[in-house]
This record gives sequence, C-alpha cells and structure tokens, in this order.
Amino acid sequence: MKRFAFFVAAVAVWGFSTPEAMAQAGQTPVQQGQKEKVTQEQLPEPVQHTLKSDTYQAWTIGDIYKVSAADEAGKAVYEVTMTNAQGQTGVVRLNEKGADASERTEK
Repeated sequence: MKRFAFFVAAVAVWGFSTPEAMAQAGQTPVQQGQKEKVTQEQLPEPVQHTLKSDTYQAWTIGDIYKVSAADEAGKAVYEVTMTNAQGQTGVVRLNEKGADASERTEK
C-alpha cells in the first residue's frame, strides 16, 4: 500500500490529472489553441524520456495531442492520455522539455 501511495504522489508531482481532479485541486487547464493528434515517435526526445520513466511505466499510453497555447506563440504542450491496470484513465500534460505543464491557480 505504501508503494501505491508513493506512486500516486509521484504522479501528482509530474502533472497526471483528470479534469475533475484539476477542479478539486484548484487547477485550471491551459487555454487551448490548435490541437493536433501525434504519435509517440513524433514527441520531442525529452517528452519521450519522461514517458519512459519509472513514474509512468505501469501506465499504457493512449491518444497523444500537441496543443499550441493560444497565448504563448510557439510553445507546445503535449497531452498524453494514459490508462493503468485498474482501468483508471487520466491525462499527463508535459511541455517540450518533458516537465509538468499543468497550470495551477492559487485561491
């Protein structure tokens, strides 16, 4: 059980979230511009490296979208839908450097 709790905490740190979880945590999604479906091979190397890390090894990668933020010309965010062995799904948002791209708002 401790290992699962650690995994959940690690996933939270890396930006794994569902819209419901984001709302509960006071987070808002990035304003979206153009959204384009891409393959795993089309991802920048740092994003591929993050997805292959221990944090996500128990998750199956689904659809991947490159999202160009309307307010940040030239900056892309990658939304990766993932599913675990229990059938839970969520979305990981990563920037071009493979880091967490979830926006958080303070109340």
